[in-house]
Amino acid sequence: MVLAAAVIGFNDVRRIRSDLTAARNTLQGAITDPGALRTPEGRAATTDGVEVAQASIALAADRATGSVPLRAAGLLPGLRAQRQGLLQVISDAGAAAGAGHALLSKIDGLAERNQLRDGLVPLDAARELGVDLRSTGAVFGGLVRSADGLWGPLADGRRRLDDLARDGADRLGDGADAVGAALTFAGANGDRRYLVAVLNNAEMRDQGAMLQYVIAKFTGSRLSFDGSGSVGELTLDRPASTPIPPGTQTVFGPIRPTQVWQSVNATADFAFSGRAMADMYRQATGRSVDGVIAIDVPGLAALLRVVGPVTVPGIAGPVDAQNVGRVLLKDLYDGVPYSGDQSGRRERLGDVTRVVIERLTTGPRDAVALGRELGDAAKGLHLRLWSASPEEEGIFERTGLGGGPAVTRPDRTFHLAVENRTATKLDYYVKPSVRQDIDLTGQGTLVVRTTVVVDNHAPVGQTTPSYQLGPDQFTKKPGDYLAWVLLWGPSASRQLQGGVNESGLNLSQYVVGMGAGERREVVFETVIPNAVRNGRVELRLVPQPRLEAVPLDIRFRADGWKIGGAASWQGPWDRVLTFTWDARRS
Repeated sequence: MVLAAAVIGFNDVRRIRSDLTAARNTLQGAITDPGALRTPEGRAATTDGVEVAQASIALAADRATGSVPLRAAGLLPGLRAQRQGLLQVISDAGAAAGAGHALLSKIDGLAERNQLRDGLVPLDAARELGVDLRSTGAVFGGLVRSADGLWGPLADGRRRLDDLARDGADRLGDGADAVGAALTFAGANGDRRYLVAVLNNAEMRDQGAMLQYVIAKFTGSRLSFDGSGSVGELTLDRPASTPIPPGTQTVFGPIRPTQVWQSVNATADFAFSGRAMADMYRQATGRSVDGVIAIDVPGLAALLRVVGPVTVPGIAGPVDAQNVGRVLLKDLYDGVPYSGDQSGRRERLGDVTRVVIERLTTGPRDAVALGRELGDAAKGLHLRLWSASPEEEGIFERTGLGGGPAVTRPDRTFHLAVENRTATKLDYYVKPSVRQDIDLTGQGTLVVRTTVVVDNHAPVGQTTPSYQLGPDQFTKKPGDYLAWVLLWGPSASRQLQGGVNESGLNLSQYVVGMGAGERREVVFETVIPNAVRNGRVELRLVPQPRLEAVPLDIRFRADGWKIGGAASWQGPWDRVLTFTWDARRS
């Protein structure tokens, strides 16, 4: 009889765990799904998903309260805490699902009011959204508890729910802060004027090279276009007054990042690049801006998903989110000689950004969908913000909308960039990939071997010089490429190739040349002492915003440790990735 009761109780717990796992996975998807809030259909589908999670949680609650063996377990001193812990997990999961459902309902109700109409920012609706995000984040934060005293799968379930609640609280709190900063950035407290740096992913620096610009302004919280042009028109006869940090001067000083527009964002720290762009613009024109908005071609694709295809004079056919990369980074270069006049091409490239901004300022646009698209672009570093207001700038850096890779956990952060050391536009054809072999030694030291493979897919056998393929003064044949491979390792690390403190991290570099159709490989060795903290090993990887996400391959090994977590991972390095492994002495 006792054995039968134990089997029934075990089966009940197994079913409850299955219900809760299904609910947690559904809620996790609702929190992280990039498409969840873009459209009414996406919001409806997400709401349906949360309601499915609520049903799973309700079923788990019914099983837990109705199970005779579990009720009996509650009478035993050794098992009472386990049953109470199980009921608490179920209750907290229900509270998380309920808060998420209420937030989605509010967002859907605000959708009509949260419209960008003829460029006018919906201030009141945005403020209300910020309040809702913050209050829901507080609910999630209140659900984080300790797994102390709980056993086995129940303790694991508690920790997983805590991780979900903590992640939700952080995301919602950051979202509320970002909404507040966006309101003032959009002129809620007075008119604003911005330099929009249009970054070209066919000539890579840490982001794309800045070749064009647009001026946008908010007047009475209404967005409008106020001019555009080539950076060639913004000539500087001397460096701007932006202070250059010593490490940045050591590595990037020779390419004059405060005087040459194409060099201004070679560093990984956009807090420096944004300030330098504003200072350079003021020196070149005598006019100040309140901030800088840097956007590359994938960032423009995000905007095009909101406004739809645009027609641009001088470009055959409409430009849309699917073809914008090919059109801007290849088609406009086809047939252009190396030494020819580029002014027409540059004007058309700038025109795409101008036309998109003008489209945003005509008719109604879903501000929630726009914010979600721009948020996703920012996660991949395709959109970067710098504000002359220290308070706004602090929020942009903390939420990942601006700043450099070292803003968060610099002692565990890697960043890699492959930059073009020529004046060609070859990066449309250049495809890097990265593999990290991570070894945890018995002494708790992490040894990270980063292998970077650079493939040059430029057409082989070209003999006619061209603006895209070169050669320029640094190369010999069309398609020749000089790859400047830079690895920023954790601030507390040692890199066997030597290192410079730059952008708050430890920077090492190689320059390698290759012809069309060739491949080169470079390897960095990074040593991180005292890598195990609170029983965990953590690495944070910040991507380079290329036209196509860099493929990433992670392999983790340990000597003398019991490891919890996946030993390998493969996928696109399209946003900041954090890898965590539990580590205990074996």
